[in-house]
Order: sequence, then structure tokens, then C-alpha cells
Amino acid sequence: MRVFKKNAEREASAPTVVADNRTDKVDLLSGVALVAMAGSVVTLFVHAMNAGASGTTLPLVSAGLVAGALILFRQWRKSVHLGQTSAARSQYLINHDPVTLLPNHAGVVALLEQQRRAALEAGDDPAFGAIVCVGLSRLQEIYDNLGQDCGDAVLLEISSRLQGVFDDVDRVARVGEDVFAIVVGSLTKAKLAVLSGQLNRLMDMPVPTPAGTVVIGSAVGVSFPDANCTDPREAIRQARLALSAARNARAAVAFFEPEFDQSSRLRLELTRELRAALVGGGLSMVYQPQVNEKGDLVGVEALMRWSSPTRGEIPPSVFIPLGEQADLGEALGLFALGAAFRDSRRWDGLKVAVNVSPVQLRSAEFVPAVKRLLDHHQVRASGFELEITEGVLLDPDPAVSASLDALRGMGFSIALDDFGTGYSSLGYLSQFEVDKIKIDRSFVVNLGVRPDATAIIKAITDLADALGVKVLAEGVENGAQLKMLRGEGCNLAQGFFVGRPMPAEAIDTAIKPEVRSPDRSIAA
Repeated sequence: MRVFKKNAEREASAPTVVADNRTDKVDLLSGVALVAMAGSVVTLFVHAMNAGASGTTLPLVSAGLVAGALILFRQWRKSVHLGQTSAARSQYLINHDPVTLLPNHAGVVALLEQQRRAALEAGDDPAFGAIVCVGLSRLQEIYDNLGQDCGDAVLLEISSRLQGVFDDVDRVARVGEDVFAIVVGSLTKAKLAVLSGQLNRLMDMPVPTPAGTVVIGSAVGVSFPDANCTDPREAIRQARLALSAARNARAAVAFFEPEFDQSSRLRLELTRELRAALVGGGLSMVYQPQVNEKGDLVGVEALMRWSSPTRGEIPPSVFIPLGEQADLGEALGLFALGAAFRDSRRWDGLKVAVNVSPVQLRSAEFVPAVKRLLDHHQVRASGFELEITEGVLLDPDPAVSASLDALRGMGFSIALDDFGTGYSSLGYLSQFEVDKIKIDRSFVVNLGVRPDATAIIKAITDLADALGVKVLAEGVENGAQLKMLRGEGCNLAQGFFVGRPMPAEAIDTAIKPEVRSPDRSIAA
């Protein structure tokens, strides 16, 4: 194995593709030859009868029959050859990926089985060695947003890169839509950790496509099947479970552990139950109050809750990522928006904040769906604040920027959530217009504990003033923190000291009577 050797052009290993129309042409020529042969026989026979079956006629008939037979035999040979080539192509595609021409799941299983049989016959160790699965990020988005050609271009480039790492092309296989597997033999865990990091860095490099350069990213899962593992399918499954664990933990690499099996089964069960809850009304919304410097209730943040009839309360930190990984992110987001739009009609003068995810913003259907929800609930966009994370500002996908521009044009306010925990900079804040910065709770909790905590809050409020945006502190747990925040110019606050998340009915009683309204309809 050579790490990151120069990529060499790979000869096409698939048998020549035989088009169906070529076989049809062979059949047509055979038919024509048969008709011509029959016509010749009839003509020669008639001629022979008219000539009285002279001695010179019979040789002519025989020559015609021999010529027709030779033509038919030649065409038959061509037909057999083309049929064999077509069959070989079909057999090849059973074990190979049609895009990259790498072995597919069935192909790498066959290779591992062959390797195991050879090792047993030679008296060697039949263990499979290590299996490394490389999972690509955002491949489906590229197919959806940029088209088939761009998605295939990414796969071909990644395939070429991986083959440039390993000497033997049969070591690399495509075993899933966005998953490649590599059989690397016996390496130590430390060496595999280094190799996995190198593979991730290789995958992080920009990929050229017909629509421009894209960046995909990756995660790696590694398994070490022991001697008791005799089925290559199980070896690959373990590596894919490790890959899933890495993705779920947002880690670069994970090594298979036996408990992954139990965790995987639990995730499948929770995903199934979450789908049922989304359809059957098992989800609900609560609202956490936000107050100004006078202590007046000026807004609420909408938060989703899931109370399972068998498992009890399941925290959002568990079911939200679970839903996104199960392609339920858009549906969950639209549920939250619809419920917040509906409940907002109970209150007048309160800004309702709702979290939106990068998954929603990348979807071409998100903005039209939001418009339909606004129309359905008869509410104005100006009464709502959409909270985004700092990672959204770094997303290179133009669809994200387009969605944010469209939502702002509709009248929504944009708030930057968890400020200070990610990658925010003055450059990004000036490039993307936001209306509010929310200071993360990790800064608030240190007030009165660390001497630099107050200076950090002051720096953030000064930055907000310079940009002309509002600033709100999350996670306010006591009066001392609230007092220090106000002393540094942060006048908006949210946290358990201000108010715990509560049902919409509790907000009714918390709101001042003079601003309470039974109907928030925009109908004139």
C-alpha cells in the first residue's frame, strides 16, 4: 500500500458494452441469409426441372446450398459471440458498480470469500484483516441540486483518489450509495487511525464537477473481524456500523465495538417510533419566555417535545439529530413552524422564535412550504424570528443563502443562535445580515465565576452595537447573572430564571392582559 501516490489512469476493466441493436442486426442478417438460401434452392430446383436434371444442374444446386449454409454458419458464429459478450457484461455488472466500475457489495464479498478459501488451502490465517468504510457527506444533496452528471463526477473522482492510495484496485469497493469499503489487511489500530485521518483529509479536498467545485467531507468506520467471523458480509456490516457511530457522534473516525449492535437496534426502534409520533400527534411544542431590561415578556422561543408512551420524555438532543439522519429533518421543521404559527395567534406583540436547520435551508421546497403555512394560518412573517446556527454562515451551498434571502424578503427576522461556540467572525457577520445575536449559555454560566467572563459579554455587546443588532443572553439561571448581563449592556434574557419552557396556555397567563389577544389574524 502506498499512501497518496500519484493517481494513474485506470484502464476500463468492464467488458465491451454490446448494444441491443447489434444483436438485432445479427438476427436480421441471419434471416436474410435464410430467405436468400431458400430462394436459391427453389430457383435452382426449378431450373433443374426445366433442364431435365442434367448433370450440370445438380452441382449448381449443391453449390448454392453450400454457400447458403456457410453464410448461416458465419452469422450464427457472430450471434453466439455477441451473446457471450453480452452475458459476460451482465455477469460483470452483478459484482461491479456501474458508475465507478469498482467491485460492489456482492463483488467485495466474493473477493473476501475467495481470499479466505485461498488462505485455508495454504494453511494461513483466514481472518479478513481490517475493513475500512469511508462515508461521503452531502452526496445526495449534490445529486438533488446539481444533477446526475455532477454526482457521478464526484464518485469517479473519489474512486480515483482511493485507488491512488492502494496498489491493488480490488482493495477498494463501493458498497453503498455514499460508502466505499477498503480491505487493508492487518494493521495496528494506531496505524489505522493515522490512515483514517489521511483518508478524511483526502476526501475534504475540493472536487471538480461540471457545475463547479464542491466540497463533500467524510467520516470513517473501521472493523477488525476476529477469527470467529467467517462471513465477509458480517465484516463489512461491522465497519458500516462503526461508520454510522462516527457520523452520529460527528466524529472523524470510529472503531467497531460490540455495543454498536445494541445501539443500532435502539436507533432503528426510536426512528420508527418518531415517524409514528410525527404522523400520529405524538409531538408537541412548548415556549420559553424572553424578557427585556424591564422584565416585560417580549418574545418566546418555540421548542419541540416528544413524550413517548413507552419510553417517556425523550430529549430534543436525541430525537432531533435522529430525525435528521432518518430524512425527517424537513418534516420536523415544518411541524415546528406550523405549530408556532398556529399558537402565535393567541398572542399579540410577542416575537416567536423558531429554529431552522441547514437541512431545511438547503431544500428547494422549504421556502414555498413556509409561504403555504403562513397563508394557511393567516399570520405575518414579521411576527417571527428564525434562529440559525453559526455553521449555516459557513455553508458554501448557494441554496442556503438563497433561502435566507427569500425568508428575509418575506419579513422574517434572522437570529444567530449559540453565538461564540462555532466559527463566527466579523467577516461572516457583515456578509450575512442578522437581526439578533444570542449569547450561548456557556458564556453566561461563567459570570461571577471567571474574571474574564464579564469582559467577554462586554465584547459581544459592543460588537452587536457596532453592527446595529440586538443581543440576547441564553441560559440565565439566577438574578446575579441577569444583573451583570444588564450591567454590560445585554438587556434581553432567556433562561430558567426568567421562565422555563411551558405550554402555550401558560404563556396566556404570563403575558400582560393589555397585550393578550385571542386572535392574531391579519384579516382586515
